[in-house]
Amino acid sequence: MMMLPDVWPQDPWGRVLNGALEIHDLPASSLDIAQTAADIAFERFGDALHSVYLSGSMARDLNHDAAFIIVLRHLRRAVGLDLFCAAAALRVQKLHSEIGACSFEVFSWDDVFPADGSFSHPRFRLGVNSVAIAGRDLKRLIAPQKLTPAAANASIVGLSGKLKSLQHRLKAVSTESRVRATSRQFAQIGLCGAFACVMAAEQVYSEDYATMARFVSLNLLDVEPSLNLLVQMSEQGTSSSLEALAISDDVMSWLPDFAEGWLDAHNPKRDETLKLV
Repeated sequence: MMMLPDVWPQDPWGRVLNGALEIHDLPASSLDIAQTAADIAFERFGDALHSVYLSGSMARDLNHDAAFIIVLRHLRRAVGLDLFCAAAALRVQKLHSEIGACSFEVFSWDDVFPADGSFSHPRFRLGVNSVAIAGRDLKRLIAPQKLTPAAANASIVGLSGKLKSLQHRLKAVSTESRVRATSRQFAQIGLCGAFACVMAAEQVYSEDYATMARFVSLNLLDVEPSLNLLVQMSEQGTSSSLEALAISDDVMSWLPDFAEGWLDAHNPKRDETLKLV
C-alpha cells in the first residue's frame, strides 16, 4: 500500500514510528536555533536538566515552526514553568528572526514515565516526532506508539473550553498581529482535536493539518467546507477578526458535539489521562 507523504510511518504491527529527521540531517540554521534553545534550558535548570528535544515542523525540516520539549531529571515539576516557557520562546524568536511559531514545554521524569501506568502524552510526542538536541536521548526507552483512545484523549479532553477561550480572545484583541496569531491557534487546536476523534479508528497519524482534515472529512462529510477554512487559517491565520469569528462560530456549531460524543464513548469520566490499552 502506498503511504501518503504526510502520514507517519508505522511498523508491521501498526505502531507509529518517529517522523523526525536524524540530527545530522537537520539544516545548519535549524541546529543553530536548537542550540540556542538548549542553552536557555541549561541556563534555567542546570543539573536538573535531563534532555532537550526539537519537535514540531522544524524537526521534519518542513518550516521554521519549532516546539522544544524539556525533560527534567527529578520527579517534581519546577515552579514558574509557564512564565519560563513564554519568555524562552520570545527569546529564541528575538535571537533568530527567521523562526516562525515557537513554544517550550517542560516535563518531569514522572510525566514521561508515570508510575501508575497512565498514558503519557509527553512520551507519545517524544516517540512520534522528536530529535534530541541536548542530554541523553530518552527515545531508546520509548517503544513505537500505538494509536489508541488513550493517545487521542489528550487532544479531546477540554477541547471545547480551549476553543471558547480563544473565541473570547478574538473578540477582545485589536491588533492585526494578535488576531492572526489567535486565529491560527484556534484553527490548529480545532484540527488536532477533530483529527484525534478519528485517529484510533483510522489507525493513521499525522501532524499535517490538511491531512488531518482529509481524514476527518471521511467521517463527517457535511463539514468539509468548514474543515477547508480551518486548514487555510491554520497556515497563516487571518488579520480580520470578523472572518476569524465567522469561521470559529461555524466550527463551534459541530466540533464540540463531535468531541463530546467521542468522550461519551471512550472517556465518560472526562479523565485527563487514560490507562494504557
